Amino acid sequence: MRLILKMIDLSLMAEHLPVHKAELDKLASYICVLQNQEVKQVAEEQYMIMQNHVKVMIGLMNPNENETIDVNALHQWEPVQLDCQNVSPGMTQENILIELIASAETMANKNFNSGLRMKAENVRNIHVHMALQQMMILNRYLALKDKLLKDTAPQSTLEKQTKTFEEFKRMFDK
Repeated sequence: MRLILKMIDLSLMAEHLPVHKAELDKLASYICVLQNQEVKQVAEEQYMIMQNHVKVMIGLMNPNENETIDVNALHQWEPVQLDCQNVSPGMTQENILIELIASAETMANKNFNSGLRMKAENVRNIHVHMALQQMMILNRYLALKDKLLKDTAPQSTLEKQTKTFEEFKRMFDK
């Protein structure tokens, strides 16, 4: 039996695959120049996850295969083999980490928003799980950022937090 996708499902994946291609190319160049092994390991895992996402989405487009694909397909990663000759992104290690954080966040958002709009249940569920995988990668990058880089976000004070809390408590009569 064949599953003919709704046009929105097909269109969202067709729009999303070139983004994956660009992200994979960017990740590959970062992996080649990353010096911190912890950051490099997370970037390599993100690369394998996204490479698998591409394979799964292309499979979902195949009407002879797509009905048999489910969330379990998202856990079949393949090792990274990159050609790192003549690669230089021209960015500092800190900026690469910041860019990796932005990339994981963007991919999580795109996957989740696409999943919400998709009609075929397996396609929708797969995209929501893709978003969760990117969120897990994002959390790991953020932990490394906390470990390796100075926090630039200003701290609040107990007084400001208490004042804000009381304001909203009053507003909602709680």
